[in-house]
Amino acid sequence: MGRRGAYAAELAAWWAVLVALWLTLVSRVDRVEWAVGVPAALLGALAACGARRAVARR
Repeated sequence: MGRRGAYAAELAAWWAVLVALWLTLVSRVDRVEWAVGVPAALLGALAACGARRAVARR
């Protein structure tokens, strides 16, 4: 697996964890929660990957 594959795997792992956390913490899981949680988790996953790479370069 190359760099892109490793980045995609890391991004998918972060995304899955953040979506699971989001759905665990909301009181009712319906379409609106999915519509908000999935993109929010993607933004969080992108931020987490970027932060980890920034720290690793130090």
